Amino acid sequence: MVAKVGYVQGKCSVCGKLLIGKRPADLAVCDCYEYCPLCGAKMAPFTPDLTSSIYGAEESCGLKGQAVENAGAGIETVMVCSNHTPPYYSRQKPVEVRLT
Repeated sequence: MVAKVGYVQGKCSVCGKLLIGKRPADLAVCDCYEYCPLCGAKMAPFTPDLTSSIYGAEESCGLKGQAVENAGAGIETVMVCSNHTPPYYSRQKPVEVRLT
């Protein structure tokens, strides 16, 4: 068996950032989900309010797709940027990048 040595690289499919790592790593996680696409500031982790009156509100109001994204915070929200009025709620999850 041959040991993997050297450097590997991969491009993030979301932001296009080039990630470089040392072997034997085959995967890297891009941090683009942590930054606001509107202003570029680092966002804060979002903790949803799981009270029974709020939980499931997205489905009950009939919102789907982009309308849900613009409606505000929900169960799927990962990060929040408070630099905007109203705050920007991001549902972007961490992106795994294959290094080759």
